[in-house]
Amino acid sequence: MSTETKLDRANLDPASVFAAPLEVVAAKDLSDEDKRSILIKWEADADALLRATDEGMEPTPGNRSPAEILRAVHEALQQLDSPQPSTDAASDTGC
Repeated sequence: MSTETKLDRANLDPASVFAAPLEVVAAKDLSDEDKRSILIKWEADADALLRATDEGMEPTPGNRSPAEILRAVHEALQQLDSPQPSTDAASDTGC
């Protein structure tokens, strides 16, 4: 699947492309901006599902709970926002 097609599908339905939010963060073929966009969409989807279950809609059998998904998305967003260690830093220390 081309990166553009993957991005388009992920922006419509992140769970159709990625098994978990942390997979979005690990995707090497996406920019940080694209990753953030996908995670924000996933967050909105999970939030809507959470509201629906709060209003009495039964969750889909076999799927993770919306609250679990929301926590995973928030964790992925935090990881995306945390500074990544530089690969040059290790070589600067003489290691």
